[in-house]
Amino acid sequence: MKRMHAFLVMGFIIATTLAIGFFIQKEEEKDARIKVEKLLSSVMKERDNLASEMFFRVSEREKIISYLSASLYKQKMINAKLSENIGRSSRRFSTASQDKKPVELEKIIVSSLLEAEGKILAVDRQNDLVVINLGSTNNLKNGDKLGIYRGDSLIANAQLVKVQDKISAAMVLSEANTKGAIVEVNDIVK
Repeated sequence: MKRMHAFLVMGFIIATTLAIGFFIQKEEEKDARIKVEKLLSSVMKERDNLASEMFFRVSEREKIISYLSASLYKQKMINAKLSENIGRSSRRFSTASQDKKPVELEKIIVSSLLEAEGKILAVDRQNDLVVINLGSTNNLKNGDKLGIYRGDSLIANAQLVKVQDKISAAMVLSEANTKGAIVEVNDIVK
């Protein structure tokens, strides 16, 4: 009986030890699962953030591509019109030089895509300089001459001395003094 009692106690101890071991193992697995779920959640959030950032970058690049495509198309149209004008003038010159008659050129029509009209942004009367809102993006270059108008009246002539992308400086060459008019901010430049 004592022996049986000892076996029962021993069996109970072994069963309890196994139960505790299984419980501890289950808790460790639960902790490991929670850690993996948290890691997975943070990875998924990071993936979503990256996807959102990539979408933004792709849409920005698409806007740039669209703008560049439109600019390229506009430039091709300008080049085509210029080539057409040059071809017409070359044919006329060739024909005129063969006939050795006085050359009479037809009027060259400049596309409205090339015409630029701007405004005076600042006036430096001491140095006879003006700043205008046109630049190399409007096909202007150093040395180009412009007229300064108020309404339909020419009030001065100017020559570009410094051309940047969207802004330029010009020296006022002469003022027409139409009714005492002097160059002012917001006068038209052509």
